[in-house]
Formats: sequence, structure tokens, C-alpha cells
Amino acid sequence: MPFKLVSCDGGGIRGYLTCRILQHLHEQTQFLDKADGFAGTSTGGLIAVALADGRTQGKDMAQLVGTLTAHYRDDADKIFCENEHGFLDKTLDELLKKFKKGGGPGITAAQYEASGLTEIGKSLVGERRLSSISSDVVLAVNTVCLHRDDKIGWAPFTITNQNLEHESWLDMSAVKLLDVALASAAAPSYFPPHLITADGVDYGYFADGAIFANNPIMNGVNVAIAAKHIGNLDQIEALSIGTGQQPASISEEMVKDPDDWGLLKWFGISSIAPKGALMELMLTTSAENQYWMARLVLGDRLVRLNPPLPKVVGLATHTPASYDLMDKALETSMRSPTWSQAIKLLERW
Repeated sequence: MPFKLVSCDGGGIRGYLTCRILQHLHEQTQFLDKADGFAGTSTGGLIAVALADGRTQGKDMAQLVGTLTAHYRDDADKIFCENEHGFLDKTLDELLKKFKKGGGPGITAAQYEASGLTEIGKSLVGERRLSSISSDVVLAVNTVCLHRDDKIGWAPFTITNQNLEHESWLDMSAVKLLDVALASAAAPSYFPPHLITADGVDYGYFADGAIFANNPIMNGVNVAIAAKHIGNLDQIEALSIGTGQQPASISEEMVKDPDDWGLLKWFGISSIAPKGALMELMLTTSAENQYWMARLVLGDRLVRLNPPLPKVVGLATHTPASYDLMDKALETSMRSPTWSQAIKLLERW
């Protein structure tokens, strides 16, 4: 029997597209009831945590994905709750918005506070801890430890429910699932770093796992192998879901003078580059890099659905038009040969 892995990329509000893809695939195959593992980064980390918890709690997975989709659609104002920072910060934000440069990321402070995201996360997983996830279900969620110790400093971190004896420092079984999700989704300049504590242990602050692997496919594979759920790569089948290919780039015309290309230009504030260009560049290239590495080792046992978006949808852009764009991307995906490949894969599960 193959080990069946579902991997969900990061991408902010575009997690709505991930959930819509999950909805339609599950309607046709009921694959979420059969998956052996869930990997996630950032918004995909929240989805992966909810799915793994749902399986363990015996929830109706179709209903759960519907609930997740509704949160992305109906509670976006709550998720992206503006941070009430100081006068100077507010003045700068208003100036940027006047020239249509606002709406994240924050320049002098985190653009959004995490209270709304915390409320929604708690409604999904309550006070349950990482140890509550069945060991038969692999959960692998990417985040970044901002200070592990004085010798190592900051470090990439994949939080898992699996007992990896040779990596005892990964043991966070007492940590709440809510903290796992919030740590993975703490996108720099969008949300504040997230502090994790559990049973008197201070694990420190964490930031968005998209910093090193916006696509968590290889992290999920790594954990499954390390936890001895599989003996070799031939036993893995995986579905990787992106948050939409952005029609964005930085042209020669945008750069003009490369010596003058500083941070404000990278963020599209003092240039005609896409707003938040540096963040989007990092997310996109990180995700595609992970996909191609996984593709080389898994071959046809990996199917990736990451449909093109007709126009750019920002990480925090939740206008009616942005949801229409994501719905159109879903329709494009469902008409593609890759969708048929995904259905064929999942029907075997």
C-alpha cells in the first residue's frame, strides 16, 4: 500500500483556492478520508493542521473543508485585522494607501494583528495539542525558529506529531495545534512573530515557514520516511496543491538602474514593481523549487495542481474581485489534463 500524502502551499488569502480545489477533489474521490499524511506551510499549515485534526477527531471531511472555505471567504476582515500601531506608523500607512501601495506588508510594524486568526484557529482545533493527532496520520508543518540557541541561531523547523527519536529537539508534542498553525502563518511584516510556550517550556518566537519552503512537499516526505511509515520513495504517492500561479514578474523596464534597487523598490513602494514583490518572489520560487525536487524523486506518483490566476491576487487581498479570480483559476484547473491526472491518482487511494 502506498503512503498517501497531501501537501498545501502557503499564500495567504489564496488558501481559499486551495480549499476550493480540496472540496471538488474530495467530492469526486473522498480522498481526504484515506490520506496518510498532511504537510503544510503558512496558510497551508493552517489547512493541514485542521485536516489532520479532523481525521483524528472523526469529523466529516467534506463539511470541514466547507468550513475552511467559508472562513477564507467570509472572515477575511477578521483574519486581516489591521494592527493598531502608533501615530507615525498609521500616517505612513495612510500615505501608502493613498497611492495604492498599502494593504500589506507593514513597513514600520506588522500590518495585521493575529487576534482574528487566533479566534478562527481555536474554533477549528480548540485547545487540542500536537500529541492529540493520531500517530497513524503524519502531520508536518513548516515554520522558522528565530532563535534555537547561541550556537545554531535561527533554523528551519518542521513541526510534526511523529516521534523522531534521533531529533529530540523536534519534540513539541505538548504544544497546542493552534500555536503550530499560528507559528507557520506568521508572515514577516504581515503578522507578528509567534511565541510558543507549553507546559512551562519556552520555545521562543517563530515566523512563517515560507521563508525556506513555501511548498512543504519534501518536508512531508522526509518526516514520513524518518518516522518509518515507508521504507523507500517508491511507496509514496502525493498530491501537491498550490495557491495559484501569479502573473507577476520584474521586467527590465521596472529595474532600470539596478544599483538603485533597494528594499522599498523590492516591495513595490518606490517602483512600479508588483506590490510586495520581494515576498511574492520568495514564495513563488521557493514553492516551485520544492516541486521540481520532489518531481525528480517521485515522478508520476506526484501530481501538482497550481492553476494560473488571471490577475495578481495579493496575500491579503480579499475583495470580491479577488475571489472571482480564484474561482476562475479553479475552473481552469478542472478543465486541465493535470486535474484528470489528480483524479486518477486519488481514485487509487
